Amino acid sequence: MKRLYYTNKRMICIFAVLFIIGVYATTNTYPIKLLHHVSSFSYLAMIILWAATVRIRIVDKEVRVRILISCAFMVLLFFLRMCKYTYFPEDAMIREYIWYSYMIPRTFFPLFMFAATLYVEPVGSRRTVRRIEIILIIISTLFVAVAMTNNLHSLVYKITVHPDKEYTHEVFYYILMAWRIALTVGILVILFRKCALSSARRKWYIPVICIAVSSILLLWYQINGGAPKVWGYKLFQLHEALCIPYMMAFESIIQIGMIPANNGYRKLFEHSGINACISDKDGNPVQTSLGWSEAGQDEDHRISKEPISGGCISWIEDISAINRLNRELEEVAEELRDENDLIIQENEVRAERVSFETKNRLYNRIAAAVQSRAVTVNELLTRADTDAETADSRSDIVYAALLSAYIKRIGNLILLGDEKGTVSSAELKLAIVESFDYLRLNGCVCLIEAEEETELPAKAALLAYELFEDTIEDVRTKLGTVSVELSPGDMFTMNIALDTPAEGITSDWKKAQTAAAGGIISVRSEDETYYIRLEVKV
Repeated sequence: MKRLYYTNKRMICIFAVLFIIGVYATTNTYPIKLLHHVSSFSYLAMIILWAATVRIRIVDKEVRVRILISCAFMVLLFFLRMCKYTYFPEDAMIREYIWYSYMIPRTFFPLFMFAATLYVEPVGSRRTVRRIEIILIIISTLFVAVAMTNNLHSLVYKITVHPDKEYTHEVFYYILMAWRIALTVGILVILFRKCALSSARRKWYIPVICIAVSSILLLWYQINGGAPKVWGYKLFQLHEALCIPYMMAFESIIQIGMIPANNGYRKLFEHSGINACISDKDGNPVQTSLGWSEAGQDEDHRISKEPISGGCISWIEDISAINRLNRELEEVAEELRDENDLIIQENEVRAERVSFETKNRLYNRIAAAVQSRAVTVNELLTRADTDAETADSRSDIVYAALLSAYIKRIGNLILLGDEKGTVSSAELKLAIVESFDYLRLNGCVCLIEAEEETELPAKAALLAYELFEDTIEDVRTKLGTVSVELSPGDMFTMNIALDTPAEGITSDWKKAQTAAAGGIISVRSEDETYYIRLEVKV
């Protein structure tokens, strides 16, 4: 950025011009004899400009504020000089107190410069630093009070002739001078102790030379009783000898890096590694980083732009990592899709296998439940084909139909129970009714009573139907009348009443299976009627 590149040079030129004007106005009476305060304005402008740069560059608020306060006291010093010689030229008393007032900025601006160095990092305890600062301010205030009351004790100046102000320096003047020298030396000592940059420490002589110049000028001023003259003109005033070298010293301290400042942005921009360019409003490049080239745009690099004050900034963004990640994500996504397809197929195969296993298990269970009866059905039907159109043949067919009904209905009940875990009492009733249909073919009187429909545990329903079937098969050839009563509730009850005893059914019938279903079987005979009762807790 060429404009930024020449900023320091322009500032140096401005300061040089102001300094030359100040010197020229101090040492000449013509042609600007009517503008004898031009030198003060020149130095004031220098101080104000430098304070403005400090305000922009110094990042630490504590350091920045104290340097600006010092600049304000420098401005006050030159303003007091202007007041003394310009606005109150005839009033001797006011001029004398303005002269005493010189001690205010001369005492406080070194103090606040010293206080600024205390806040340069590293700072140990800020509370301790603040206490030290307050103590120094109190001491300086007492010194200033002594100087302002010099007419009462003459400890600073002993004025021998009024109003020409011939005077001699007294002991307290040298105490004040020693105080300023101690603060100045303290500034250098503290900064050198805090600085950790070897490159800055190697340039220690720069601020020391600036302070030494001020000390030499002040020493010369004291020895000669004023500033030296060349061809009858003063080379400098006390105010310039105090302020300008201090400004130069602190500026050199900032430049060599003892006080952190936000300069060096141009080099930082060039060497940042960001491939960027700052352009003006017309699109002309003003500052570019090293290696900037708009031709570097490809699928892994793209140019981005953002507006900024006075123009815009363009930079080449490296998106190769993003593209690589996108490609990796696509590969992973493809792998996941393939894997997901495999998982879906595996789940389908697993579900199909589970379905087959479930069906096989159910079929095996049904087969185990009906195997003996299926064999009997096959034998009966084979015998019926051999002995066709006989009474025994008809009886065998009816018996085979009764067994077939049981095979069909028990399979249905097993399937329903396995699916839901319960079986409706209506399904049990339908199974019994179908068996009754085939019993009636042999002239048997059948009756069934069932209350409202309810859900029964699958084990209870299967146990009840199997008990009914075993009972019927036991008395099939002798059975004349049979009735079944189904009573659902908290305790499901099935009552079977027969006109002939079922000798194969006792209270211990399938005891283990009955206990597993939580049931109880009771058998009794009364008035030539045989009763079988099953109770199962629902």
